[in-house]
Amino acid sequence: MSRITIDITRTLLVLFCFVFLAGCSNDDPLIGTWQEPDSGITMQFKDDGNVVMSNDKTSISLPFTTQEPNTILVKASTDGTIPDQTIIYRVEENKLILTVDGVESVFTLVK
Repeated sequence: MSRITIDITRTLLVLFCFVFLAGCSNDDPLIGTWQEPDSGITMQFKDDGNVVMSNDKTSISLPFTTQEPNTILVKASTDGTIPDQTIIYRVEENKLILTVDGVESVFTLVK
């Protein structure tokens, strides 16, 4: 192979690797700590699949999964006695907007 062909092949291979690795990013905008300013309720979505919900008196940790499009499924009980909670979400800059039964709550990212 000529030198030019080798250089082009090498360049294409490097570009392919960058595109492939960019698609494998784990930067989930949901992961982080969010606070609802009026109530003071805090929700911390962890990358281990748990969400910790707390206020100034108590906290609870529950498992969650995300589904497309922009749906959070919070498992409220291990035995199914309490139904799972489905939450629609979107992240806009430093705001997390959660919608449950048509009612929106806006949380701000805690830095």
